[in-house]
Amino acid sequence: MRVASSRPYGLYVLLFAISLFIYREWITLSRPILLFFDEAYYYGWSQSLDWGYYSKPPVVAWLIRLTTDLFGNAEWAIKLAAPLLYSATSWVLYMIGKQLTNARAGFYSALIFLSMPLVSFNSLFITTDAPLLFCWALALWLFLRAQATNRWHFWLLAGIVGGLGLLSKYTFILFPAAFLLYALLSSQGRLILANPRFWVACALAIGLLLPNLWWNYNHDFISFQHTAEISQQSEKQAQLSRLWEFWGTQFIVFGPVAMLLLLIRLLKPRAIEPGHQESLLWSLFIPIFAVISIQALTARANINWGAPAYVSASLIVGIYLAKLRWKHWFKLLFAINIVLMLAFYHYGSVLNVLNIEPRNGNDPYVRIEGWKELAEQVTPQFEAYPDAPLASESRKVLAYFGYYLEPKQLYPRALNPDGHIKNHYELLYPIETSPAERHLFVSEHMTSQQLSRYFWEVEELTLAEAVVRSNLTRSVRVYLVSGFKGY
Repeated sequence: MRVASSRPYGLYVLLFAISLFIYREWITLSRPILLFFDEAYYYGWSQSLDWGYYSKPPVVAWLIRLTTDLFGNAEWAIKLAAPLLYSATSWVLYMIGKQLTNARAGFYSALIFLSMPLVSFNSLFITTDAPLLFCWALALWLFLRAQATNRWHFWLLAGIVGGLGLLSKYTFILFPAAFLLYALLSSQGRLILANPRFWVACALAIGLLLPNLWWNYNHDFISFQHTAEISQQSEKQAQLSRLWEFWGTQFIVFGPVAMLLLLIRLLKPRAIEPGHQESLLWSLFIPIFAVISIQALTARANINWGAPAYVSASLIVGIYLAKLRWKHWFKLLFAINIVLMLAFYHYGSVLNVLNIEPRNGNDPYVRIEGWKELAEQVTPQFEAYPDAPLASESRKVLAYFGYYLEPKQLYPRALNPDGHIKNHYELLYPIETSPAERHLFVSEHMTSQQLSRYFWEVEELTLAEAVVRSNLTRSVRVYLVSGFKGY
């Protein structure tokens, strides 16, 4: 039986989510946090709205288009949807925890999620994880409401949100698949699979994905080819070291105390209350974690690939904490997560206190620095040749310079010597289809001699350099090229 709480836990969640959102926006603006090249890449996508893009479904581009249309194209506006959606996700988790157990469990779940190191990091960068986790949590809440009431509007809303989840990241397909495991673990799960309204919701979600599948059909299913390539299943043999490394990094992703409590809950007899749906939460956690673990063992897995699993993991740990007699577990968990967040957000100050020089190799922000300065240095060349669009062999260069050059180069041209399509520029903007007679070719590595294999005329205009750290200087060369020979 749930006991009504006299504490306004919902208000606490709202206040903390709003405060942390404001703080994260301040960090983004004050440092400032410049664009990572994937963000600049997605910004380019957002200027040509479509149902699909080379490596991802479209929601991340749609979100960037929405926030930049409203607030302009500054870095903070491009990133804005990330901290907003993570804050909204924490509120949804509060609602789920409250429905499953009580308001305190919802409060714990929301703050565990919002302070999670992965969320703290991702709140500074717009990625597909932000809409994916929001849709995952919202679809779960709608499903629980549909299960409890069997009302059509909850089932239909769950299907719509599920479709948006699929349009956010293909990983969302594991959400409905988890109900097969739920059916094995619970009689309630078997009742759900027997409910035709569940299948209507699934059909609606797939229906919303159909335009993306049509886009992929018209582009040789390039998104799925890319997904298969980054998995690299055929290139590597199973290695336990990669699996152990992946498992170890998950203590950083979720937080060390949170992960410890999750493992305790997994290994300890659960004594689930009659009618309690913790088995559903485990059904949403286990398949994702298992699939990504197999991926890590057989090929490789980025540390964030299991991110959707931590939506239900936050709820599992939050509900568990609400039942523990020793109430200081949450304080310890939350304090460590906040310390990790502050250390990351103020990394430069931490190095100064420790008297450590920031260098390439010990500074996580180094990857986003120097590119804006390089773009400013080469702007005079682009002003001198306004008829010559940006070109490069590098996705990173095209993304960064496409955004940081003024005026922006939203449709740069890609040189693709090996003929294998590896990014959106090579898919839609190959240099051989360019109507321009000449291009300004920017490259970190290619020389005049190398470029002369592909162009009849090559003239080096300038070398731009930006000192990023004492042991790292970025440099690019700018060439005026014309007369594309072909490959």
